[in-house]
Amino acid sequence: MKLGMGLYRDLLTPEHLRFARQAGCTHIIAHLPGQFTRGDKIITSDNADAGFGLSTADDPMWSEEGLRDLKALVNREGLELEALENFAPAHWYDVLLDGPKREEQMAHLKAIVRRLGRVGIPTMG
Repeated sequence: MKLGMGLYRDLLTPEHLRFARQAGCTHIIAHLPGQFTRGDKIITSDNADAGFGLSTADDPMWSEEGLRDLKALVNREGLELEALENFAPAHWYDVLLDGPKREEQMAHLKAIVRRLGRVGIPTMG
């Protein structure tokens, strides 16, 4: 059995990772969607002031370099990055709703999964 802690993106800091390790965790599940910033992005709730964050399809965190950097950050604190939890809504809204960008978004999702494999993140949840 693995003892893991799920952390939202803004909590993926050395301090929070050290806390997870001190609490006995060995693994991290990172939830990347839902940045709480402003800009030209998709709001993921009907309440822009207190919603679940914002989503953008070209977020560099989802690049191979971004994923590798995230894994390295987690590993530096003595933990394993076991999984990413959920794609960003901007990655797959037309997959979910059978919209016009469905095939394009499916190809992008497959590319993300391949990147996870290349950097050694074993699970996409």
